[in-house]
Amino acid sequence: MGGLDLFLAFLLLVGVWVALPVRWMPMDMGMTLLALLLGGAGFGLYRGAEWGERAGRAVAALTLVVGCGLATTLAFTAAGLVGLYGPVGQGGAIILTVSAFLLLPYLVVFPAAQLYFLLPSETDADSESNSDSDDREPKAKNREPTSDVREPSSDSEEDDDEDDEERS
Repeated sequence: MGGLDLFLAFLLLVGVWVALPVRWMPMDMGMTLLALLLGGAGFGLYRGAEWGERAGRAVAALTLVVGCGLATTLAFTAAGLVGLYGPVGQGGAIILTVSAFLLLPYLVVFPAAQLYFLLPSETDADSESNSDSDDREPKAKNREPTSDVREPSSDSEEDDDEDDEERS
């Protein structure tokens, strides 16, 4: 997963700073920040750092939100162009629709799949909850066994047994 994050970070940087012909500061800075976050999470996942999975989940969720928002914005803008300008706006709508479809695999499908694979499974969650409870309570095999059988007390019962033996 880390290598794919690094590739996506590189692809975003090239797409924003090389492929886009016009500079618009909110888009440039937003996508650059997202690319840097993807690069950091990819590095952590690739190296197997303990923070890598948490960072990967957080960045994948952020990328999924950004991708869904961007695809929705492009779809509404394309619909607005067709609605306002009719056949003339249809050319712009086609370009925006193609752009939305080109973004979907990288900014929606990949982050959703990454979230699915990085979320802890039920067995991981059970083992983590068991390890948490192990810290609070000692394990059963480390405890001394308790017996419900009472041992006879030394003063009254032994004296009664000795008295019974002497009488017989």
